[in-house]
Amino acid sequence: VSLLPSSSSSSSLPGVIATISKEFGYKRQWSFRSSTGFTALGVGRSNSSSSSNNSSEGSDINGVIFQVPTNDMPDFDRREVGYTKIRVPLEYITIMDNHHHSEHASSSYHKQANFAFTPNDNIWLYVPLPNYIHYADETHPLLQSYVDTVLQGCLEWGGPTMAEQFILTTGGWSEYFLNDTPSSRRPWLFRKEYNTIDELLKKYEEFTYYAERRHPEEFASAFNQRMRGSWNLPRRNPNFTGRDGQLDQLRLRLVNQDDRGKQQQRVVVRVDVAVM
Repeated sequence: VSLLPSSSSSSSLPGVIATISKEFGYKRQWSFRSSTGFTALGVGRSNSSSSSNNSSEGSDINGVIFQVPTNDMPDFDRREVGYTKIRVPLEYITIMDNHHHSEHASSSYHKQANFAFTPNDNIWLYVPLPNYIHYADETHPLLQSYVDTVLQGCLEWGGPTMAEQFILTTGGWSEYFLNDTPSSRRPWLFRKEYNTIDELLKKYEEFTYYAERRHPEEFASAFNQRMRGSWNLPRRNPNFTGRDGQLDQLRLRLVNQDDRGKQQQRVVVRVDVAVM
């Protein structure tokens, strides 16, 4: 048995809505630094320093427990690069019963599986390895596409209530919030349930920094002065030693000699050199 946040990639597996008690000593947060340049979900010890990242001290963790065949677990381990799994004792798990779920569930929600747990079952929680734990910054922002995937999973399993619980019990929301979705100014084209998701993010914007979410060009402009390197350009070459000859030739081309032998300079507003 594997415990994962709501995820469309696991939707073909039987699952039940569940909560890990805060007494287990972990909190969910945006704190996993991906090598591809964004910040993903992770969990950390609830007694760790919260800094300024509303780290949801003492909050339960809601999600879905998926029943995974033992032979398939190595595939999950390979997918969760940078994480290690820890066993969650059954006494820290609360399962939403089918009766309660059916009373509040829409016909479009995933159907709860009907499987019982025994003390011999392994309930796994994937936890980031220490060197991968970092909060979002200008070069590793939160991504709207990732937030959408998680909140869509919540909506599909437990509706807006489950999505709200996710938002309020997740720490590490950040002003470094990039709307990376395709045609981000026309969300109806590519974002499933964008209205509901954006309404929830706005409702709890004191947690989510919804007002700080930016389109790509706005994000690059806002954080340009603090960004290390430039988006889509290589970093500055530390071994660059100058091009005196080429610069002298450029100056000569920008300066005219009139008939009296006086130099008359043309106005040059700005010269940008992207790559050297």
